[in-house]
Amino acid sequence: MLATLTAGLTIAGVPGTAAAAPVDPDSLNLRQWMWQIRDVIGDRPLNKIVMPGSHDAGSWSITDKTGVCDTAGQAQLARDFPQIAAAISITQMTPIKEQLNSGSRYLDLRLCKQNGKWYTYHGGPLGGLFFDDPATGRRGEINDIAEWIRDHPDEIVTIELRTSVPPDSDPSQERDTAVEDHLEAVRLLGDKIGTSRMADRDKLSPTSTYNQFRAAGASVILLDTRNRTDYPWIWPAGSRMETRNSYLENADFGSLIKEAITNPTASNPAIDLISRKALQRNDEVLKTSTGDPNKFFALSGNVDSTLAIPDAAYDVVNNGMDYKPDGIPYMLYLAREHNIELLEKLEGEWRTSAIAKNTNIVQLDWIDMGGRRDNGTLIGSGDMSAAIIANNTPTTAAGTLVGTERRADGSWTAAEALPGAYTSLEFGGGEQAVTAMPDGSLQYLAYGTDRKMYHNVRRANGSWQGWARLNSDETDKRFNGGPIALTSTPNGETQAVAVDKDGVLFHQLRRTDGSWTGWAAPAGPDGGVFKAKDVAIAALSDGAVKVAAFGNDGNLRISERRADGSWDIPTQGWQTVPGANGGPVFAGKDLSMTVSRDNVIQIAAIGNDDRVYRTTRTRHGANGPWTGLEWSPGDIMEGSGVALTALPDGSTQLLAIGLDGNTWHAAADPSGNWTRFGQVWGPYGRALGATRVKIAGLPDGRTFSVVSAR
Repeated sequence: MLATLTAGLTIAGVPGTAAAAPVDPDSLNLRQWMWQIRDVIGDRPLNKIVMPGSHDAGSWSITDKTGVCDTAGQAQLARDFPQIAAAISITQMTPIKEQLNSGSRYLDLRLCKQNGKWYTYHGGPLGGLFFDDPATGRRGEINDIAEWIRDHPDEIVTIELRTSVPPDSDPSQERDTAVEDHLEAVRLLGDKIGTSRMADRDKLSPTSTYNQFRAAGASVILLDTRNRTDYPWIWPAGSRMETRNSYLENADFGSLIKEAITNPTASNPAIDLISRKALQRNDEVLKTSTGDPNKFFALSGNVDSTLAIPDAAYDVVNNGMDYKPDGIPYMLYLAREHNIELLEKLEGEWRTSAIAKNTNIVQLDWIDMGGRRDNGTLIGSGDMSAAIIANNTPTTAAGTLVGTERRADGSWTAAEALPGAYTSLEFGGGEQAVTAMPDGSLQYLAYGTDRKMYHNVRRANGSWQGWARLNSDETDKRFNGGPIALTSTPNGETQAVAVDKDGVLFHQLRRTDGSWTGWAAPAGPDGGVFKAKDVAIAALSDGAVKVAAFGNDGNLRISERRADGSWDIPTQGWQTVPGANGGPVFAGKDLSMTVSRDNVIQIAAIGNDDRVYRTTRTRHGANGPWTGLEWSPGDIMEGSGVALTALPDGSTQLLAIGLDGNTWHAAADPSGNWTRFGQVWGPYGRALGATRVKIAGLPDGRTFSVVSAR
């Protein structure tokens, strides 16, 4: 049957794909990647676009003979030990123009005014000439950058400017020569790039979209770390940019770097620990810190040795060590080893939506590095950038709850993860349940990754109440992540059923004021407790509810809780439901139940043969036949999970997890005529893989589906 899966996609009413397809990192043109993926990022705020950036972009031109920035923090080190200073200051290998060609859209630009001329610098050493030298006519690197910007008007480049200039030499209060020098650099940037291309901070902001920047003709954002506002095209970095303390600085790195340099071939060199510490900090920031939503966010994807540079340098000199332990300047050696580990994160865990949605700029050292991954596969010179850019269309982590709404006209909203609890950006966990309320809101129960049960409400206007613990720690230990189900009654109450770790079935009710009655176990078939493997619940029009469950023997049984709170078990017992094809009792796996407008009970289940079955039953126990829902004529749908819901117009909608692990949808009109199965699409046009599915029908004909991502 799996060979025919695509056959169901061509019929009318099939869920539509998302407009933007996933970014293929192997197909990116890094020179114009923003324009290439404009369908993905066009209406996205610039501070929500995931982009590569160059840390110390101008350091590529540093050598041990390019001179010293007299006003820089490490100037004395650069004078005393120029080779060492150069080795630990070079963080890029190629000119800035080539970094832009390699996908960088953020430039950490550090300029030093030395003897009346402007150079790039890092730490203490000077790099190459940046602005033109009017005395000699020698052209600076800015010309190539400005030319690149003119040639790529659809690529938006953010430049964060830092300057090191001579101290104020004018004793008067009216003048500050240091400020004048800094503003000279600002003006020269504006003159060379063209202020018409530079974003106006009063008209655009970090939350403006890519399309809004393009419409304004703004392809450059100039962030000033001195927070000047002399011109509308310079943005104060302090109020527009944050790093969320992702730039790991640690005084202990001194001894670690010494070990890395003196033992570069050790089986567990200190560089591994340095890299792990940096990545651990990145993880903490990306998973727990959402920062200021109105600012750019530059994640430090590099390792920092600022506090350790003197110790490391003097140690190398005193021990006569070669400052190039692997034939390349030390910081590039460090960057290469770190980038290999960083790339694994970018292509793995950081590609999931919970992290990618919290990522903006990823600063890199050696942005166009090549090499080999830990598994031996080649790293191309653009692979680091491509991996970052691909995270604009992230995947979904397994276990994440993903919701999508089917409108009354048959169209679907884009699938997206449900908001998380506490500091989590998305909710991940285990079993889940959803029910629609008479007022158009939705209520959820779900187990988190901590195996605790949480409740949430999505109001009719789309806002969320927030996840709240339902049980005490002791009660959650008893339930421990077992099956759960929800339903709502016409009076606005919610009723829940759950199975604990011993298989005992429990029930409780949420009153309209939001309070809960507490869990209680209904009687079982033999007067004891009911042991269940799966459970479903559905409300009748008078406020009673039906509860169906697969017992420990796998057989399907059903009972009723009346509107007054009593159960029919003492008189009716747990009634078995006859099986398919004349069998005495239905036995199966996954289970779902709903009640249609005429109080007809509908049950859907996965049989022990993996087929998707559906039956009807009256309130008083008259059973209809089980029918297998067809994938194609004569071919019964097979799967591992099922959910269904009835709508006010008498129609029914059903979800199933196919044998391919993906979510499929079918609908029946009020006369019971079923459509073919159509695929439900996840984010960015990917198939919506699932391990569990639930669906709820809203009063206005919409349905809301929630799945646990596979």
